Amino acid sequence: MSWQPNHLEQQRLEKLTRLEEAGIEPYPLRSERTHTTTEALAAFEANPETDLTVTVAGRLVSMRDMGKTVFAHIVDGHGRFQLFLRREEIGEESHTMFRKWLDLGDFVQATGVLFRPQAGEVSLRVAAWKLLS
Repeated sequence: MSWQPNHLEQQRLEKLTRLEEAGIEPYPLRSERTHTTTEALAAFEANPETDLTVTVAGRLVSMRDMGKTVFAHIVDGHGRFQLFLRREEIGEESHTMFRKWLDLGDFVQATGVLFRPQAGEVSLRVAAWKLLS
């Protein structure tokens, strides 16, 4: 008896193939996180006037696609954090990959500058992101 993937497993295998064909390592060996989610929030609250660049990593738990902008939340072992991705800032290809190829539950790393948008939640204006798994 041989293994036959179910519908969800087949979708994940197809996504893995697309990522590899695009030159993206779906399971990189390293992550370059500079701050946990709570450390990033504390650093911003301590000095909100500076342009603090951080790299955070965590599991993708929500994503709101607004077209040119994506709001996403990640969680790590310390807390929850909002990512703010704009097509003009990360590029068309990177923006499309984030919107179309990532699923809730994936682990990502994001680098950018902390800021407080109109809604008030401290966020990371993403300049670059990487799939961790």
